Amino acid sequence: MTISFPLTDKRTVDELLKHLNAHKLFCPGNCAITVNPLAVHVSSCLSYALSTARTAW
Repeated sequence: MTISFPLTDKRTVDELLKHLNAHKLFCPGNCAITVNPLAVHVSSCLSYALSTARTAW
């Protein structure tokens, strides 16, 4: 499953990594991250953790 996380001035890549760690998603352990200027695409087989992280983001 792949989900996009939008980035803003307050929501940076570093903040997203901390957020994903709080949901037990670790790169490169159990997810893959692709960074674009406006969004970060996160892929993981842990769909429940990923969708929960996206909802909370």
